[in-house]
Amino acid sequence: MDLKPKHIICAVRGGAESRDTVTQAIELALANDARLTFLHVMDAEFLQYATVGPLSVVYNELVEMGNFAMMILHDRAQRRGVTEVDYVVREGAIRKQLLQFAMATHAEVLVMGYPTRSPGGNVFDAAEIEDFMAQLEQVAHIQVVPVKLASNE
Repeated sequence: MDLKPKHIICAVRGGAESRDTVTQAIELALANDARLTFLHVMDAEFLQYATVGPLSVVYNELVEMGNFAMMILHDRAQRRGVTEVDYVVREGAIRKQLLQFAMATHAEVLVMGYPTRSPGGNVFDAAEIEDFMAQLEQVAHIQVVPVKLASNE
């Protein structure tokens, strides 16, 4: 970082694997006295396959859980001393939402985690994440700070 960032975005899925990503973002915000925005994107792609109403109820519950997780992260950052912190929960395709949000906010830094080895599917595989990070830096003019879990290195 050439200049101190004024605004940092932390993209999180909200699971336990996001812990290191969140910690890194909070540390950067504290070190630079920067605003910190947590971003959680809900991808509802599975709803297009829904043929019954209860799936939308499940999705609404997931949105509520996403909001609750972001409220907890907001509180954590405040307790650590980040004075300007907020969160946004968006719905849609994760790649598109990350890119649009980065461009709209004009934030200087985006902290995001690498895909983890998990039983569920990841939005990105290891090769795709590098390309996407490069695209974010080029198109949104944002520095991407990737965070790898110790077990993923």
